[in-house]
Amino acid sequence: MSSAKYRRQVSEDPDIDSLLSTLSPEEMEELEKELDVADPDGNIPVGLRQRNQTDKHSTGLYNREAMLNYCEKETKKLIQRELSVDLLCTGDAKSTSWLCINEPLFPVSLALGTCLSLEALTRTSDLHRDPSPETEPKQIPENSSSKPVDSLPSQTKEEEEAASSIFDEPLERVKNNDPEMTEVNVNNSDCITGEILVRFTEALEFNTIVKVFSLANTRADDHVAFAIAIMLKSNKTLTSINLDSNHITGKGILAIFRALLQNNTLTELRFHNQRHICGGKTEMEIAKLLKENTTLLKLGYHFELAGPRMTATNLLSRNMDKQRQKRLQEQNPVTPKQLAEGS
Repeated sequence: MSSAKYRRQVSEDPDIDSLLSTLSPEEMEELEKELDVADPDGNIPVGLRQRNQTDKHSTGLYNREAMLNYCEKETKKLIQRELSVDLLCTGDAKSTSWLCINEPLFPVSLALGTCLSLEALTRTSDLHRDPSPETEPKQIPENSSSKPVDSLPSQTKEEEEAASSIFDEPLERVKNNDPEMTEVNVNNSDCITGEILVRFTEALEFNTIVKVFSLANTRADDHVAFAIAIMLKSNKTLTSINLDSNHITGKGILAIFRALLQNNTLTELRFHNQRHICGGKTEMEIAKLLKENTTLLKLGYHFELAGPRMTATNLLSRNMDKQRQKRLQEQNPVTPKQLAEGS
């Protein structure tokens, strides 16, 4: 509808006609929208009577410079907010210095040494400018007795030594073939290191009691995987290994599968959810090595490729059938007389 149409409709009333003549084009457009809702045209389908509420100005073409400026501005706001929160949390006015970030000044507690340090803020020169002489950060003397940063390495080293001592007793029990130690479970241990895992693996090499070795989510890498591969060539007791959620690559996984060619006791192997993807080549090699193994019954891994997945499923089913036949033969041994009758 146009403004002329409205003027013709209300031309009988001079007051309304004079009022419409004083409206600007933008006001007339808004009036048209309101009247369209109040008195819709009957000739227009019901689905098209709703007015368009998505009108907006065009944002124009992609502007990389504008996007970078916006990201920089939001980053500055985020840093300012974090600094303000740090100040409110500490409330320590004696150990604070002032940094000039963009325009306002924000105090930073030097006693925290946690989220943001002066050195980190200085490196990001694109997020702040040089402070003025009045707002220059105070320098801490090198011979000062209060240096929290210097004490961190020693504390961390002491904590690591204390944490590693937790595993000394179970490690000795594994080495000494403790008859009550049938399972080694260090899953989800935050304080265990790769060196301790290798020591456990070396202790299991000649152990004849432990049947389950679980080290899921312990940040084990290829060094641990290679040590497990060496251990599997000698160990004749272990039946289950859990390596889920670690940092082992395809090389470490293949080393374990190659070691299984010389091992006939392991029945379960889990290595799902590694940080590094195995890849199609590794999966095909795993399926190839599984053909030579007749004892593995459970494999905890999701193959990405359909070919190796089906091959592994069929091979594990084959191994289960062989184990079932072996159990039946042990339960019902065949005598020489039965063999002669069958022939």
